[in-house]
Amino acid sequence: MRYIVFGLVLAAIAPPSFAQIAPLADRVARQNALFEEFYQTSLKNSPERATAYGDYRYNSQLGQYSLAEIARQHAEADNFLKQLQAIPTEGMSDKDLLSHQLLERQLQREDVNYSLKNYEMPVNQQNGIHTRLADLPLSVPLDSVEHYQDYISRLRQIPRVLEQTTEVMRQGEKDGLMPPNLVLEKLPGQCEGIIAANPFLRPTTTFPASFSEADKKRLTQEITAAVNAQGLSRSSEVRRVPAH
Repeated sequence: MRYIVFGLVLAAIAPPSFAQIAPLADRVARQNALFEEFYQTSLKNSPERATAYGDYRYNSQLGQYSLAEIARQHAEADNFLKQLQAIPTEGMSDKDLLSHQLLERQLQREDVNYSLKNYEMPVNQQNGIHTRLADLPLSVPLDSVEHYQDYISRLRQIPRVLEQTTEVMRQGEKDGLMPPNLVLEKLPGQCEGIIAANPFLRPTTTFPASFSEADKKRLTQEITAAVNAQGLSRSSEVRRVPAH
């Protein structure tokens, strides 16, 4: 009897290589399913990235950048990490093992970045929400009326994105996490240059030849109205600032 008890205790404390684990094929299938779920979640969380990858399901959306959303995505990533680490890798091929290790390292690195609050410094002179939004007209498909409507929908979400980014940066200010002045002093000039260039109106000059004149006129009016309403052009800025 004591041998049976000893065997049960040994099995309970033994490492996965000695304990009973799922068949290799089942573990690889489970891992691949987790990879696919992680990929689909990342596309949903970053509509702009999905568009860049050629997946247009989220074309009418811009990402969420609030502190609450950053915390939610962090918790989501931690859950993926726990699920991944729960899959034993014994017997996996070099390819499957490498895939496991790469995603694990990526998620662990993101966890460290979150703990350091690097997300509280989302803007610098090289990239940030100002440069990504300025590239918006060049980073979306504009080959159909539907895609133009998606573009207009994104234009209307820009104020929300800017407010959320401001919220994050103000939290960074409270936490003493601010880029050097040498970096920040370049940002106003960059933003002024973006406004002066009026990139958001560019799609009104590049309609596909297949578009009807009625669609061109309507879309031009909607894009111009959206740009002016959000203060994204030099002309709209002039109208909003009182003369001195």
